[in-house]
Amino acid sequence: MEKKNQNDDYSYLKQAIENMMPANKILGLKIIEIRLGYVYIQVPFKDEFIGDFIQKRWHGGILAGIADTAGGVVGATLLNSTQDKLNTIDMRIDYLHGAIIGDIFAEAKIIKNGKTIIKVDIELFQNDRKDPVAIARCVYSVLRNEY
Repeated sequence: MEKKNQNDDYSYLKQAIENMMPANKILGLKIIEIRLGYVYIQVPFKDEFIGDFIQKRWHGGILAGIADTAGGVVGATLLNSTQDKLNTIDMRIDYLHGAIIGDIFAEAKIIKNGKTIIKVDIELFQNDRKDPVAIARCVYSVLRNEY
């Protein structure tokens, strides 16, 4: 992983992700913790997120969007400039069990920071971190603006 100053402040990134991205505003996404190579996110439940109206379970597409967003945010902690570009090129998600009514939490960690790609593992869970509702692996292309 790239070395960054220990005093790096991710408040601008947090502000941008939570308030400047329309999809994240719709989700109500909140970054609880962010640091180099790690992010912890909360998405509050909304009735509009139900995909199984009989059992009242979260829609899998919403969960996939949360996972991809968490992966992108943690990938952004490795960027050096607002001119750097990060794009999803591959995503795999395993749904382990239905997500019930209640908030979703996402924990994303960098597993590889390469010259042109970043790989991230993401776990989505509700009340118990040891019982994830889904796990995902995302791969992002990265184009670093070299000066």
